Amino acid sequence: MEGGKKQPVLTLEGNIDEKDFIRFAMYDSFNRKKAWRNPLLFALIMAAFALICLGGRKTHAEAVLLGSVLLGIGVVLPVVWVGMYLSSVRRQAKANGLSREKPQYSVTLLPDKIQVTKGKERAEFPWENVYLVRKGKECLYIYVSASRAFLLPDCEKTDAAWEIIRAHVSAEKISA
Repeated sequence: MEGGKKQPVLTLEGNIDEKDFIRFAMYDSFNRKKAWRNPLLFALIMAAFALICLGGRKTHAEAVLLGSVLLGIGVVLPVVWVGMYLSSVRRQAKANGLSREKPQYSVTLLPDKIQVTKGKERAEFPWENVYLVRKGKECLYIYVSASRAFLLPDCEKTDAAWEIIRAHVSAEKISA
């Protein structure tokens, strides 16, 4: 180390494309945040109401119609919600102009922190403050908070980055 300046351990470019972003959004929403629970719960509640209505079909003429409508709503609305979510994610990916040819940011793994640079902006995150790290099939996700993550697509440096991360982040914050 010259002049007290710490040399970078490893620098990776955040060359993410639409597929990477969509894959991340799906993981973040449906796996990590468990966003599938509310639509499923809604569908189950509506199905239960539909079954109750259908159970009264012998005594109430409209029971089959009402039960069918409730069941239809219980199935259609969650499917529409998921479809709208996916459409929104795709629009956001296109609006950001994501491309593997153009890095969105660079992430430098230093001995005591992670440094993220985007243009002239720079942010630093101490290793002990890292919220979560996940190694997916084609990308590393480094969460520096519950709502902010940096994506590092698979490249020749990914394995080295994974080893550095594992050496600096506690095991309960790592998901493979």
